Amino acid sequence: MSFPMTASQKSYEDLLLEIQRLEAENQALKQNQKNFQHHQTKISDLLQFTQFSIDTVSDSILWLDEKGKYVFVNNATCINYGYTKEELLSMTMFQVDPLFTKEIWEVHWNEILEKKSFTLETINKRKDGTPFPIEVTVNLVEYDGKKYNCAIVRDITEQKLNEAKLKQAAIRLEELNATKDKFFSIIAHDLRGPLGAHKDFTKLLIERFVSLSDEEREINLQIISESSEKLYSLMENLLHWASNQNGSIQFQPTQLKLYTLIQKTIEFLTLSIQKKQIQVLNLIPESLEIVADAFMVETIFRNLIANAIKYSETNQRIKIGWIQSESNDPSQNRSHRFYVKDEGVGMTKEQLLSLFRLERKYSTPGTAKETGTGLGLILSKDFVEQHQGNIWVESEPKHGTTFYIELGHITI
Repeated sequence: MSFPMTASQKSYEDLLLEIQRLEAENQALKQNQKNFQHHQTKISDLLQFTQFSIDTVSDSILWLDEKGKYVFVNNATCINYGYTKEELLSMTMFQVDPLFTKEIWEVHWNEILEKKSFTLETINKRKDGTPFPIEVTVNLVEYDGKKYNCAIVRDITEQKLNEAKLKQAAIRLEELNATKDKFFSIIAHDLRGPLGAHKDFTKLLIERFVSLSDEEREINLQIISESSEKLYSLMENLLHWASNQNGSIQFQPTQLKLYTLIQKTIEFLTLSIQKKQIQVLNLIPESLEIVADAFMVETIFRNLIANAIKYSETNQRIKIGWIQSESNDPSQNRSHRFYVKDEGVGMTKEQLLSLFRLERKYSTPGTAKETGTGLGLILSKDFVEQHQGNIWVESEPKHGTTFYIELGHITI
């Protein structure tokens, strides 16, 4: 026998079901909250990772608004430019880019709006005023209804230095190739010709030696001696120059008396001097001592004196002298200046421009039809420069030539 359910009993069961439903919803809410918190944590971690990445890269990352004002900078920007973030965020890009003005920026901003993204090179300035070259990748970005220039800036100082080194290397390689070509040209023409003539003349003299008088034999032997001297001088210059180009000749300065060295050089050229009856005056003070590489200095003066003899007429004079420094301060490093002066045929402006340059090597016959290559002057210039010095020429046609040699202050 059953009894009907009372109202109080029905309300209790409904209440229990409601509690169970609410408990289930509460559990679902807790799970949703947990999922949301996990998602928020992932987003926060990702943002931190992104911020860490932006702040640890070596390139500067910065945002500028349409007015050129900084609205965001990473740590690298502060390091590279020498400002704090607070300083940069109160500045405009005109304060770090000396090439930009407000007018140029307006044109630049319109270019950003049109192209969206591109790369350019410019110059920026650090807080201490130091300029440095940069490569900028420009990117147009839109955020929260506003447009910005997100720029990635890279310091390209090292790149520019490497480019300059490569350019210099290319120029040096081109010079070396030109040098090589001239070197072979000298061997093929300037050396081969005199050697061939010397060989043929010697052979002819041997064949006719018996039929020649004593006077004729002496004259021909003098010609052979002069030819041998010139060939030796040419060969010596050629070998010394080639050795200097590849670094085989070591710079070895010593204490030396220049007067004695000049006298030795004059004696070496006695035959050529006597043939033209030239007076060569050694005006270097006998007590003067300098610190220099004896071999190089002797080669310099031998070439310059031989050149002066070559372009001098009979009975003219050649002077080798020293110009005393005007400074009396013993604490100053004084250089030594010398000269080799002749009274010969002189040179035109065009001829002067061709001196000391292998690619424009130019040599005219001497007053007695002496030939040459111009290599001696080039070698002399190389040796002068190794003394931290300089060589230059003053000359006028028919009024002689003066070579000046300045040897830098060298210490042992």
